[in-house]
Order: sequence, then structure tokens, then C-alpha cells
Amino acid sequence: MNKDTLTTSSLSRRDFLAGGALAATAAAAATVLGPKTALAADGRIGDWSAAGDATPSVPESSLTNASAVDGTYREHNAAAFPADDATPIPPRAVPDVWDYECDICVVGAGGGGLNAAARAAELGAAVICVEALGLPGGNAQEAGMCGILGGYSGQNEKQFAFPSYPFDPQALTDWAMDEYHYAADPKLIYRLASEGGKSLDWMADCGVQWRLGEVPVYVAPKNATLDHHVLKMKDATDAMFAYGQRKGVDYKFQSPAEALVQDEDGRVVGVVVREGFADERFIHARCAVILTAGGFCNNKALLDKYIPTAAMGCASSYLTAGERGECFRMGLGVGADVSGFNSSASFDGGVDWQAEGGTWARFLYDGMTQLSRQPWLTIDRCGNRLRYMDSRVAEDGANAIYALGDLATIQMTPPGHRSYIVFDANYEDHLAGFAQEHCRKLLTPDLEQIEKVPEHYRDWHHGVQDAIDADVLKRRDTLEELEADLGLAEGVLTGAVARWNEACERGEDDFLYPMPPEWLHAITTPPFYGCRIGGNLYGTKAGLLINDQMQVVGTDGRVIPGLYAGWHTAGGACGENSYIGDPILGSLMGDVGLAFCGGYLCGTFAVENEINGGQA
Repeated sequence: MNKDTLTTSSLSRRDFLAGGALAATAAAAATVLGPKTALAADGRIGDWSAAGDATPSVPESSLTNASAVDGTYREHNAAAFPADDATPIPPRAVPDVWDYECDICVVGAGGGGLNAAARAAELGAAVICVEALGLPGGNAQEAGMCGILGGYSGQNEKQFAFPSYPFDPQALTDWAMDEYHYAADPKLIYRLASEGGKSLDWMADCGVQWRLGEVPVYVAPKNATLDHHVLKMKDATDAMFAYGQRKGVDYKFQSPAEALVQDEDGRVVGVVVREGFADERFIHARCAVILTAGGFCNNKALLDKYIPTAAMGCASSYLTAGERGECFRMGLGVGADVSGFNSSASFDGGVDWQAEGGTWARFLYDGMTQLSRQPWLTIDRCGNRLRYMDSRVAEDGANAIYALGDLATIQMTPPGHRSYIVFDANYEDHLAGFAQEHCRKLLTPDLEQIEKVPEHYRDWHHGVQDAIDADVLKRRDTLEELEADLGLAEGVLTGAVARWNEACERGEDDFLYPMPPEWLHAITTPPFYGCRIGGNLYGTKAGLLINDQMQVVGTDGRVIPGLYAGWHTAGGACGENSYIGDPILGSLMGDVGLAFCGGYLCGTFAVENEINGGQA
């Protein structure tokens, strides 16, 4: 396939290159623990330990498969998660005196919040935007690219749109609804289809310099690196923050939201924040509150309740900046309904750190995650092979990014909801030949803009050594030892390796698991390495129910006055029961694009409905 001349005249679902949130996270990975001791009361592992140095006990390695011996789901170690609470956060009563006044209060200054605040201010609203972190951008700043299936002006030169050119949002909606098995709200999907391109063009007007991707289904900031995907979108979030400043948005950083304020008539009229993590302040939002603080990738209890497939099949999250679900719980507290049950988005290669005493949320480019995503021999706990999905654009540009989500599904769904990779001492000799691209690319100090990466992870070897030291990547002298310590029954791993080595000797793989001949490397030289993996969660697609004007809807079917929510606090962008949020890694706009578009729509409709009296 010629990437430069890709058209959509005869393309099927998998016949175009998808974009999405190939997101790295905003901080270095959490500390890997040493010897395991007793669990401190209410402790959290590593960076989230209540005592700072508590190292809770975890089961022996051989007992940490995702399912118990009777086949039932074995829960994650809750101490590995930043949050483990699914209870609604009740609203506060209207105070006698407000500390701050505004027309619209935006909660969250990530990709969605920055757009919501800037759009509302541009349209004339007085806006306060509160953020728990000390800087703007959230997880969105480190996303790799923004998917868009048509309607963005930059795609016109290549006459690209899906399902055909010229772009027709109704045709895209019809196609997408079939992809979602009609489990989504067609009005919401149509809104996303028709406004997605406009939101990116609006961001360009605000100062974001976009460029079209190698295949025209994705865009990225013009000056971002082409060599890998770390911190690509930071240029975009920085530009939107600067635009919001020029329009008068009042940003309050290190001020996490604690609760909504609801009056006696049921209208949401404000937000309670903890300013500077110290002083409680009441912000009066005279017209609307917009919730754009992300989803709940890092809240075990919410995952268990609302996205059981992710709770079982994912071994880690790579969103270290928040994602604890507070805004979702605040919405529940004022009577909001839920949409998008059991839908999420994941990449492949989630490494099971938490089962060995490490943290659940890991930096995407931590070295070990990159190594886990290469085409090693991969099996389930029965010893069956699992197929690998290639991410090389040069090999098949139409499927290269789809591979990232498809492989996640493959790794999440075997018996026990875990997969196992194995390779031998010669593994470094094979990496150049694998040549995996996008966020699977192994980071080395010579890469373009490598200074954006936390120093420890600028060389992938460092993170791999961390995993070996923590016994997350198990290094053993014999396959029999490795088999036992991965928790596999006798003969499962050794038999699988024997069959693999036979295929390597033949130079031809089984047709069901078609590795190219140049990837068939026999596993013969000790020491032998093995790791337990699953999905790498990057987006919860269950969230607050919204209508096509981004207004939050209650369990009584009525709009909750004064309350709006952008994705991923809101749900419904891909319907129900989706492992990876198809069609392109999360939604019609990928993942970070979904946040961008949602914020733009929230800011637009909050002003139109609450200030301009519903006049567009």
C-alpha cells in the first residue's frame, strides 16, 4: 500500500490507519519496591503509600495469575491503585458567602478542560478553570496523535474522508453505529462526527499548528517529533493554555475539586476546591459547571463496577496524572446516570507490576512496557499461542495503528485474562529486525526530542533492569524454573517453547499465528526471560450520561441543570461492551481527539444554553 496516496474509495473497517491517544504519561514511573513486608493500614504501594515507605505484602509469583484456581476472577491488589472507591460524592449546600465568582467553572485543565475554558471565554463567559496538578495539559499533553475520520480541513488536499470522500457526517454516523452494534446514542455519535473536524480547525485558529499524518487519518502538532510519540501533543495543549490566558481564563492550579454545589432546586451552581491542597474554597458558577477531569483508569472499585472487562483483562494503566474518577463520582452524587457500560480503550503490553508489589499506573515508555510489546513467543496459561499484530507502517499502513488495540484484546481475553511472553538471552539481537513503530518504539538516548522523556527512561535498558530487579521480568536459568515461577502448570511453557522452536527450525510459522520468517528466533540460550502481561489501559469509556449538547442527564431521564461533562468524565462515545473503543482506538477521534472535541462542545453549548438563552 502506498501511504502517500491512500484513499477510501474501497476501504473496509481495517483498511485505514487509525489515530488515537498514543499517550505517554506525565511523570516518571513510580518506585519499584524491594523486599515485601506487612501491609500498612490504609497503605498504598510506592508513590501512593500512606506512610511513604510501606511495602505491602503480595502473593507469591506463582499465585498471581489473574484468575483463581477455580477459574473465577482474582481481584487486583487494591493497594497498587491510586484510588479504590466507587461511592458517589454528595454535593454541598450553597454557602452563605462564595469565595470566587464566575459564569462557568471548568474542572480539569487537560486537553478537554483547556478547550472548554478557552471556548467559553472566547464566547464571552467569565471562566475559572481549576486543576489538581501544578501545570496544564494533564495526560493529554503526552498523547501521540489525534485521529479524525474526516471533516478536518487539512484532509481535503488528499481527498480523505471515511467512509468516502467528500466527507458526510451522516454516512460516518451510519457506519460507526454498525461498528458499535447500535449500542451508542446516534445523536451523540452524529455530533462527534459532524463537529470533530471543526474542533481541530478551531484549535488551529487558536494557535495550534497541526500537520497531517503519514496516512491522513491522524494529525499531530507540526513541530512535534516524527521519530517517536513521547510528548507530541504538548505543543497543542501549551497553545490552548496560552490562548485561554489571552481570553482571560482564570486558572487555579494545585486546586483539586472536592464536590459540586447544588441549590435547593437541583441546579448545580458551583464547585468546592481545595486551593493549594490546603484551603477549602467555594466557587460560584453562575451559569454552568463543566466536568472535564478525565475518567477512572486508576480507581479499582470503579473499574470493577462499571468496566469489568478492563478490571479483569488489564494489567496496568499508563495514565499517572489523575484518572481517579472524582468527577465521575461527583456526577453520581447529584443523580447522574451512566453511559458506556463495560467500554474502555487499551494498548497491548500492560506489564503486571502490581501483581509483584509494584504500582498499577506506569509510564508508557518505561522500557519494560516497550520490551513487552515486541513480537515474542506469547502464550495463554494453557500453552496455546497468541497471535501478534504488526505495527510497522511500511508493511501495512492501513492496519498499523489498529494493531495496538487489536493486540490488547488478544492479550486481555485468554483464560485467566493474562498472557505470557518468553524469550532467551539473545533477545537484544532481534529488536532491530522487529522494527516496531509508534508507541512500541524502544527509546534510546539518540532519539529526536529525547530530552522530553524522564531521564531514567531515555534508555530502555534502565526500565528493563528495574523489572528484572523487581522480578516482574523473571530471569531464570531453566525453562522449568521459569514455568513454575510464572504460575504455569508443568509442561505448559516447556511444551509451547518446543513447538515454537520446531517452527523456527522449519522457517515457517503456523498459519493461525503467522510470524514472518525473520521473526522466528528459537528459544534455546539461557538465561530465559518471561513476563505476565495484559491490556495497558488508557481510557475509560464508561462515564456520565450526556445528551448531544454535552448536558449531564440524571437517572430520571432529565437534564441536571447547570452541569456539563466532556469525555472522558462523560461516557457513551463508543457505546457499550467494547474492549478498545473501536473504530480507531477509542472513538471516532481516537482518544485525545475525543477529549479535545468534547471540551470544545462543552464550552460552546454551556455558553449558548446558559448565557445566550439557547441561541446558537
